[in-house]
Amino acid sequence: MVNIWSIISQLIGEHCPLCGEPGGSLCLSCGADLPRNHHACTHCALPLPPGVDEGMSCADCQSRPPGFDRATAPLVYGHPVDDLIAGFKYHHRLPLGRDLADLLASTLDRRRPLPELLLPIPMHRQGLRERGFNQASELARQLSVRLGIPWSAAYLTRRHDGDRQRGLRRRKRLGNTKGRFSCRSGLPSHVALIDDVITTGATVDEASRVARRAGAATIEVWAVARTPRERRDGR
Repeated sequence: MVNIWSIISQLIGEHCPLCGEPGGSLCLSCGADLPRNHHACTHCALPLPPGVDEGMSCADCQSRPPGFDRATAPLVYGHPVDDLIAGFKYHHRLPLGRDLADLLASTLDRRRPLPELLLPIPMHRQGLRERGFNQASELARQLSVRLGIPWSAAYLTRRHDGDRQRGLRRRKRLGNTKGRFSCRSGLPSHVALIDDVITTGATVDEASRVARRAGAATIEVWAVARTPRERRDGR
């Protein structure tokens, strides 16, 4: 199916959404100034407070390890990353998806071994009709090209939309995602789940558990950004 928003973006051209510089989407200078998630939990990529030793897991992962083995999220979700992701998701600025995928791919291209398959976190059919595209699928498509890994939206599906996650705390989100996903059997041993933002980790946690039951032995989660603790409880 032809994505009309991609055609529109090519026709009208793009400027940097942060400084207005012409000639592309996110310019190199603004991209270099984005808040990086350098000091993060080794398991779920939660930004850790200053003073916590490198290589540590956060308290949540120590008390209840998530269903995935490792998460990667190179950016901290906050201004202006939230504006970039909103522009991509809600205003159909697909070149921003390309730029965000580049930022993510640049943190992964030296990692070995790479997963055998990329699985975008699916949207419910109603949300997909309203938005017109799944941002996770677009990111997976871009990452597939850059890293040479196949991707598929045919394995992982969303059974129902459930209550909206926005504004729910982590424990409520964990219960709210139960039974939300199903996964076709026959997954390769090593997969990566793709999403734009990890907030509490509840969504990717549940998706990981059904992917493991479908045959995946090693599950990574790749996202553009991770919400810090002080913001995530209010989302």
